[in-house]
Amino acid sequence: MRSMSTMRGARLAGALAYTLLVLGPGLSLCFSLSGIAPATWSDLLIPHGRRLDLLWRSGALAAAVAFGAMATGSLAALRLMQWRGGARATLRWLILILAPFPAVTHAQAWSWLAGQFNRLLQRQGMMGILFYGWGVSWWVQMLWLMPIAIGLALVAFESVDPALVEAGRMHHAGDRVLTHVVFPLAMPLLLAGAGVIFVLSLVDYAVPSLFQVNVYALEAFADFSAHNQPGRALLLAVPLLFTTVAVALLSQARLRPAALSPSLHPVSPLAQDQTGWLGMLAQGALIVVALGMAVPLVSLALQMDSWSHFVASVSAAGPEIGYTLRVALVTALLSSPLAYCAAQGALQQRYRWLWWLAITVPLAVPGPLIGIGLIGIWNSALGHHLAIYGSPVMSVLASLARYTPFGALVLVATLRRLNPSLVEAARVLRPGGLRTWLRVTLPLHAPGLLAAYGLVFCLTLCELSATLLVAAPGQGTLSLRIYNYLHYGASDTVAGLTLVLTMLVLAPGVVAFCARALVFRRNASPRFLARGLAPGLAPGSSHDQG
Repeated sequence: MRSMSTMRGARLAGALAYTLLVLGPGLSLCFSLSGIAPATWSDLLIPHGRRLDLLWRSGALAAAVAFGAMATGSLAALRLMQWRGGARATLRWLILILAPFPAVTHAQAWSWLAGQFNRLLQRQGMMGILFYGWGVSWWVQMLWLMPIAIGLALVAFESVDPALVEAGRMHHAGDRVLTHVVFPLAMPLLLAGAGVIFVLSLVDYAVPSLFQVNVYALEAFADFSAHNQPGRALLLAVPLLFTTVAVALLSQARLRPAALSPSLHPVSPLAQDQTGWLGMLAQGALIVVALGMAVPLVSLALQMDSWSHFVASVSAAGPEIGYTLRVALVTALLSSPLAYCAAQGALQQRYRWLWWLAITVPLAVPGPLIGIGLIGIWNSALGHHLAIYGSPVMSVLASLARYTPFGALVLVATLRRLNPSLVEAARVLRPGGLRTWLRVTLPLHAPGLLAAYGLVFCLTLCELSATLLVAAPGQGTLSLRIYNYLHYGASDTVAGLTLVLTMLVLAPGVVAFCARALVFRRNASPRFLARGLAPGLAPGSSHDQG
């Protein structure tokens, strides 16, 4: 009873901490509305004129990015599901590891490629292409979000009952199995993935601003910079919040069954010898994905003038690199228990819908609003007394509020894959709640915790929109330094710093994947499970023989 009481207290403390750290910045903006004159409310709340046109254009861009990324990612996922052994299986996971790849890497790489193409055209006496605008923003954002689309598509296809796929192949051949069986069953989850991509694209302004495109997500940031009133920024962002929250709520309703009971032995919906039009489209989609991976990596290597210039650029950015690593490490460490608490709440029957709201709604809040909310909280007598405002803690709080929900979604997906009978058996053989959690439950949950930790760490390395507001002078991150250099056209310096950021993103992803595979293999062994449940039940013991 004492252990159960301790566990309930820990869950209550986790829920309170999640509310304060993740939901707090957004909720704090509501208290700043009292300083806004009621006469200006309607003008700020209801977009009209230029703002209305900007909202429509931003929504159209996000919808195009969601459709393009999800359609291409779904077709590529069909081909990747065939890669289950050898070196190709490693390449499959490498694509998923690139999910938190920094957006500025894609923007800088494709800008450089366009510049090289223009030089080639000019040598032939031809006019160069203008590489900016809405179409360019769509292409770069789509490739940036493509790994996330592929991961969500893999979840959707692997959730289809393999027996239904095999039964369809007995009656139909080729593309009809995909169009009449697989796609209809996976479509709800594919639409949910498209909703997630839509939200991520709509709240991003870094990529569009680099290509001279003004989006609605930038309005709140620009207005706050001009008036320094958090309430005005909140009212301006209400149309964007309404759109993103509506899409996020629809998406989470579809995402909940996504990880309910995926098959342990999924069957590839695409036959090995399939050569129909869907097979050709899948092959073309895989080429687009490979292009999106190769261009950033190759361009970074080719843009380096010399090794000495690379060393000089890295040395000059040494303080930013160290600061970014410290912020990412602390953020990922603090987010793990918060994400675990939220994931456990989303999997329980009681208050499950409330926890899903707490996980998905923060995904719809633009980064500038989170930064503005944190400024409103800590730019006060309390914040200055505790020495929080203007300190590195502000960057940690911004990343916690932005990326803890992503870690919670990863944990929800991984925890759903666990066999609940193992935990139930542990409760019977080891009735002590805390001891059971430490000896059995925690080791089983370790792969998900490692994956969530690695994802939050990588996302924090690339955080820009909220950090742009809360970072004090002399405490800039590496992403902020790259973003500033991009506007000055220092391509060689940007290439070196972006290469460093890419290495920082890829390294923990590879380590997390390898550690997750080792832990999963260890936890899945019968000897380990038997030893965790009851020492006397180890294979070969008298109990086991009986």
